[in-house]
Amino acid sequence: MTARIALVGDLHGSWDESDVRAFNASDYDLLVFTGDLGSGTAKNGVAMAQSMSRLTKPTVVMPGNNDVPFLPEIAAEFGHQRGLADILELGEATDTRRAQVRLTGYEALVFTLGTQSFTMVTGRPFAMGGNELSFADSLARNYGIRSMEESTSRLHALVDGVETERLIILGHNGPSGLGGSPTDIWGCDFRPEHGDWGDHDLASAIERARGRGLDLLVVAGHMHHHVLGGGLRQWRAESLGVPHVNPARVPRIYARGDRELRYHVALNLDNGGFDLEEVEWG
Repeated sequence: MTARIALVGDLHGSWDESDVRAFNASDYDLLVFTGDLGSGTAKNGVAMAQSMSRLTKPTVVMPGNNDVPFLPEIAAEFGHQRGLADILELGEATDTRRAQVRLTGYEALVFTLGTQSFTMVTGRPFAMGGNELSFADSLARNYGIRSMEESTSRLHALVDGVETERLIILGHNGPSGLGGSPTDIWGCDFRPEHGDWGDHDLASAIERARGRGLDLLVVAGHMHHHVLGGGLRQWRAESLGVPHVNPARVPRIYARGDRELRYHVALNLDNGGFDLEEVEWG
């Protein structure tokens, strides 16, 4: 039996009640968001979370850099009665029936969807790339992470504890090692010298998972499909047999002719592997 997962990229405010109704009525078993719910204002980010809290499908949300100032309010909208303490439990399997929408970071979440079982290891929240520890104060306060070395060690421990054969690694920004041109999946498009803008701690965790022989998929956003200066970024890439997907089409609600379209990536997970497909609907 195939498990159906919707991979939804950075929202930046491109979300409304039509999305809630459509995803609730869909055949998806799980919804996964790469973060940046709003565009940097409390009203926008918290309003997105308020709307998303009405999702009835199991949902995982990786906090992005735009979500940092409003994390407690966003967590509250998602119904975590214990506030941030409830999202900081590390290394424990999670029964997704306890909370339909879950903010995550440095966790190992175990899912069984139909006949398909897998672990989702969630990486460093707020990551902005460039091998910097973005929002270090917030990471230390909320997750106990004070350096890139600590982040790498935490991710290694999570990967080492995976007991399923399949693993999905989720980040806000993607890993290093997949190219440095503006159109590469996590290449820099906003500096004249360009360069690889992926995260080294995430790349190290992926290498750790490869070393264990796990059946692996990597999902992250942050770097938008439309490249500054023109062109389109790769939305998927493969490295050393590992598929990577970036669903961050911004804006994800857009016009084409007289139609309003919405974007996400569909992941079908079955005994044959990971099947990815871009979805435009409206």
